[in-house]
Amino acid sequence: MFPLASLFYVVVFEFTFRALRIRIGYSNGEFASFFASDIATWFFIAVYWFLLWKSGIKWNGRRIYRSYLAAAAAATFGLAAGVLAAQISQMGPDWGFGTFVGGVLAILLWLIATVFIWRESANERTRRITRSNRSVITCPTCGYNLTGLTESRCPECGSKFTLDELLALQPHADVEVE
Repeated sequence: MFPLASLFYVVVFEFTFRALRIRIGYSNGEFASFFASDIATWFFIAVYWFLLWKSGIKWNGRRIYRSYLAAAAAATFGLAAGVLAAQISQMGPDWGFGTFVGGVLAILLWLIATVFIWRESANERTRRITRSNRSVITCPTCGYNLTGLTESRCPECGSKFTLDELLALQPHADVEVE
């Protein structure tokens, strides 16, 4: 995704820079080109990211709200970082450079936030695994699939159980332990 997004960014920048340089002038054209590239690339990555994850995530109001909140927070932080980067530029205030830094930082922060927002919860993982109609044993703490392991300690979270506890704590605990 990052190589494709980088190429997309460069193409949008070149296109807008050439189109705006004639009408606005060099320095303003550079700022506007960076800004247009930031917005277009963020939209491109958001669509790509959504299409990549759409079937693997149970979309609910909480995840959607947190995704929008993460976008607003990332954009705010990116804007502040961009202004700071523009002000500390070695050749005086360079708004094109600041816009580039702030836009790329906002995109990266949003991607990191969505990884945490969209990750599968232990309950969702357990339901997904048990829907596969196989005999599955999952960790009651984190939902990790323990099928085939030789001990009753979860390698994901480290929780230890006796076999009786492990079987009794399964969501489909209709198995009778002798």
